[in-house]
Amino acid sequence: MRSKSICILLLFSTFASGCAKATSTAETNKSTESPSPVSQSQPSVDQELERRLKIICDRAQGTVGLSVVHIESGKTVSINGNTQLPLYSVFKLPLAIAVLKDVEENRLWLDQKVRVTPPETVQGTPANAALWKKPVDASVEQLIDYAISRSDNTSADKLVQLAGGPLKVTERMRSLGFQNLDIHITSGEFFKTRQNPNTGSADDLAKLLVQLQQGKLLQPAHQNLLLGSMQRGTIGLHRLRGDLPRGTVVADKTGSGEPDAVTRVAKVTNDVAIITLPSGRGHLAMAVLVNGSKLPDAAQEKLIAELARAAYDAYSKELPK
Repeated sequence: MRSKSICILLLFSTFASGCAKATSTAETNKSTESPSPVSQSQPSVDQELERRLKIICDRAQGTVGLSVVHIESGKTVSINGNTQLPLYSVFKLPLAIAVLKDVEENRLWLDQKVRVTPPETVQGTPANAALWKKPVDASVEQLIDYAISRSDNTSADKLVQLAGGPLKVTERMRSLGFQNLDIHITSGEFFKTRQNPNTGSADDLAKLLVQLQQGKLLQPAHQNLLLGSMQRGTIGLHRLRGDLPRGTVVADKTGSGEPDAVTRVAKVTNDVAIITLPSGRGHLAMAVLVNGSKLPDAAQEKLIAELARAAYDAYSKELPK
């Protein structure tokens, strides 16, 4: 009887030992298991895009203020986004918004006629100067379109007058929440001295574009009017538009500085735009301000085009999570 009890105890001990060993082995295997691909940390779309954009910006040999926002998701990449940089003709975008807000408040009317005489012509392209070879009664709507789609300086300065002066435009921007858009000089005044240009940050410009696309700044009819003029833009076609797929809808406003006295390359090359992504993936608001680059003019434009294509590709492959 005693022998039988000993056998039972030995059998139970062996079984318990085997279970403990099995449990220990399972835990060891679990602890040494390679983590699954799902658990591994992968760079997000925004992190990878920021890395690529920084590499491109570093080639500028100058200062690049850059902000990219996927409008529908709010995903943002910003490089020197808060830096105040010269706007040049980009200032005509906040100017147009300020004038259209005056229209909405019945201070101005789109069909209101404004007399423009040859002596008031402001320096610009020959094609734009030809618009004002004789006195013209242009409507406010025409002046907005010329200032945005053709970047006409004469039209812009007339709009500044209608808005009550440069500082009134800045006041309007402040009232709309844009603290880093400073408009304090007309195109004509700037050309006389080439000093104290209007300035702004890429972040504020991108924010302005986001709100414009979302319909938060203007009534629908005025929003469509402005976006239409931006889409018809004829200046700087090799910048943000330059490397995008044919047929991509781009609503933009460019700005270009005068040649540097020493290097003879443009002091400033800017472009800001709302870019429509394919397959219903939304829109990008993108602002690029290049200041003090030592690259030739064409290379500065190519750099801006590469930035746009990198952002376009990043958000076209997959929707931001």
